[in-house]
Order: sequence, then structure tokens, then C-alpha cells
Amino acid sequence: MMESLEAILKAKGIPFCRIGNRIRCFPHVVNIAVQTGVRQLTDIPDDVYHDNVATTDPYLDALRADPVVQARDLVRVSRASQQRREEFQDTIKEGNTQKAFGDQPLPEAVLLQDVDTRWSSLYLMIDRVLELYQAVHKFLQRPRQDAIKHYALSREALEVLQDVREFLQAPHMVQEVLSAQKTPTLSMALPGYEKLIVLLRLLRKKLPRIAHGIDASIRKLEEYLGRSRETKIYVIAMGMTCSHSLTLTLTISLVINPTMKIEWLRKNWGERDGNEARKLLRDTVR
Repeated sequence: MMESLEAILKAKGIPFCRIGNRIRCFPHVVNIAVQTGVRQLTDIPDDVYHDNVATTDPYLDALRADPVVQARDLVRVSRASQQRREEFQDTIKEGNTQKAFGDQPLPEAVLLQDVDTRWSSLYLMIDRVLELYQAVHKFLQRPRQDAIKHYALSREALEVLQDVREFLQAPHMVQEVLSAQKTPTLSMALPGYEKLIVLLRLLRKKLPRIAHGIDASIRKLEEYLGRSRETKIYVIAMGMTCSHSLTLTLTISLVINPTMKIEWLRKNWGERDGNEARKLLRDTVR
């Protein structure tokens, strides 16, 4: 599409650089990184235990069995008919009345299905399964659910899902911050990528058994961050050439935002790139 736009504008005598004018959707990129990391989870490296103490681990066996897919299948069959959905709600209501789930009642909520192209939906699905699993367990034990009771999750699978939820919570929170803004958020995209990568690096230390999946997400984010930093912008109004080494659109949006300014670039990109950004901005607005 950008190539076509470039051809149309150039045919009309309007200079346009398809590479320099491409700005990627932040939630979409984060969702790609999340999906990449989740797909990598079942591909467990041989050196997950560096001390070689554990030769077998029920947690890793559960991880290889892909509890994310198991949770997805559980949600699918539990929502497969109106009768099942109603009986699940009845299970929650009865359990709350009888205090079967403890003193704190469970919310009368439904299980959520995830969609690959909808960011945070996987996190929300897993979060809801874990939140309501006491009710899910009782629901699967009901006589009319005998055909699907084998979809119950093992203790180890639930443990893995708790770690995956913590992993996915970081990108979810960063996206929520940007989505909650009522002003243009382009200036927050690059700091958002940087902050998310920092959070994920901390999580990989806390969650070593799924660090390989977190690493895959970090690599994907770094790939897109590199593309964003290297993007060359063609400023039509000022008649510039497409030869700048910084993304002018991103640079300007950072500088004009009173909470960011040029100092963010200097601090995170280094003195040389910060100075180049300042020069680029000065040349553009003259």
C-alpha cells in the first residue's frame, strides 16, 4: 500500500518516501512479540537448569504439553453451548452461596476466548481461567459435563499458566497505559518499547523456566525498535530528501511533548544521536 501511495504521489510531483513515512501500530507490534514468545514456550532449551540438579521436572513436562492450548480448549468446550454457559454460571452462584470457594466470592463472570489478532486477549483469557478455576473444577465434576471433564487442568499446568500470566501482564500494562491516553501517543511509543524490554528482562530472571519464551519476545521487540530508530522520514512540506538517519516524525513528536523533550533521546540513544536529533529538528522547523 505504501509503495502504491508513493507511486501515486510521485506521479503528481509530490515527493514521498514510503520507508520514511511508515509508523507501526504499537499494540500490533507488542502483540506480535507476545505471540512469538508464547509459541516459543514449548521449545524448552536443554540448559534450562544450569546446575544440572533437576533431570526431570513435572513443571517442564506440563510446559511441553502446552497448557496455553489446554486452557484455550477448556474455554472453548465450556462455552460450546448455551446450556453449558448457563450451568457454569449456576456453578459460580451456588458455590458463592455455599461459600465453597472461601469467604471471598468469585465474580459471576464468563470465561473469555482469545483472538490472535486482538492484543491482550490471551492474557485476559488466562487471567480469567485462573481467577475462576475453582468454579471451573466444580463445573467439570457435574454429571452433565462428564463428556468434557478430561479438559481439567493439572496442578502443574496451572502453575505454568500463573507464570505465563505474569509474563503477559507486562505487555498488557504497557499497552493499557498508551490506550488510556486522550492525547496523541506517538511520543510514548519508543519509550514504551524501551520500558517493556526492561520489564521483560527483569521477568526472565524471576521466571527462569519460561525465560526462553520471554527472550523470544524481547528479540522481536528489539527488532521492531531497531526498525523504528532507523526509519528515514521524508518531510514533504520542507522538501527534504529521504536521507536522515533518525526518524524525524518520531523525533519531533518526542521533542514537542512537554513530558519527553530532547533529553529522552540523549539519555536513551546517546549523546551523538541526541545532538543529531536536535540538529534535525532545528533544520526542519526553520
